[in-house]
Amino acid sequence: MSASNTTVSLSIEAPTGPALQAQAAGKARQAYLRLEKITGSGMPVGYEVYLHSPNESDPQQHEELCAGLLPLFGLEKASKPGRGHAGTGLHYVYKVTDLIAKLEHQTGWNPKDLRVTFVPRRQQTRAAEVKIGRVSLYYE
Repeated sequence: MSASNTTVSLSIEAPTGPALQAQAAGKARQAYLRLEKITGSGMPVGYEVYLHSPNESDPQQHEELCAGLLPLFGLEKASKPGRGHAGTGLHYVYKVTDLIAKLEHQTGWNPKDLRVTFVPRRQQTRAAEVKIGRVSLYYE
């Protein structure tokens, strides 16, 4: 990721397996945003994580679209293999059930193009590198 906003796009598929069974039984589905294998070096700033549709170019103008904060404390150490640690980095999960429900009711909602934008919380003052191995959305 860079010192400016970084956006990735996800395509939401129809529920299958247990999520489909729960939906058929009338149970409310739960949605989770998962960020895996976050690795890097230096002292990066934290990020705000926003979910939004493609028609929203500046999600930061809509605080209700914020899924949460991405703290990166300990990133460099978590990124290096060592005794008792594989070096696979940090992993975070955000419950985004209510946020997905809001997005589904917006004009222009397209489940084939859900955007996830990472917004730096402040200006990066030192050299740092951040990579996210996987961004996914899943239902339970």
